[in-house]
Amino acid sequence: MKQELNNSELLWGRLVEAELNASKAFRAFFSEGVDRVPWVRHGLRFGGMGRSAALRFFSYLTPLEQQQLFPDLVFMASWGHGSVGFARELILSMPRDRVLNNIEREAEPLLQEGTYDEYRRFLELYEQLDPAMTQRLARRAAAHSDPDIREAGEDFLVKCEPAVNAAAT
Repeated sequence: MKQELNNSELLWGRLVEAELNASKAFRAFFSEGVDRVPWVRHGLRFGGMGRSAALRFFSYLTPLEQQQLFPDLVFMASWGHGSVGFARELILSMPRDRVLNNIEREAEPLLQEGTYDEYRRFLELYEQLDPAMTQRLARRAAAHSDPDIREAGEDFLVKCEPAVNAAAT
C-alpha cells in the first residue's frame, strides 16, 4: 500500500511539474516578438502532437496570424482525418465575410487534382457556410468524370436544393 501511494505521489508530482512547464512554455510562445505562424503551420501540416498543439492554441493567435494560417486550415479541411472537425470549427469561427471571400480560391488548387475525399469534405464544409456555394460545388462535382465525385455532387444537390430555394425567397 505504501509503495502504491508513493508511486501515485510521484506520478502526481510529475503531472504538476509538466503543467508548470507547459504554462511557462505557453507564456513564452505567446509573448511579444515571437514568430508563431511558421511553427503553428508546421504543426497543422505535419500532424501528431504538433497538430494537436496547433489546434489547441490556435484561438490564442492574433487575428492576423489566424488569417495567415487560413490556407493551412483549408488544407486540413480537405481530407478525412481525426482533426477535420477541429479544422472546420476554426474556419467557422473566423470572420464570415473573410471566409466566404477566400475559401473557394484556397480550395480550388486542392479540387483541381481532387478525389472523392476532397470534394466530399469541401461539400460538407460549404454546407455549413453558404447554400449557394454548396450548390455550385455540388453541380461541378455532379458533372465530374469520376463516378465517385459525381455521386458526392448528386448527394449534395439533393440536400442543398431546398436550402438554396429557401434562401432565395
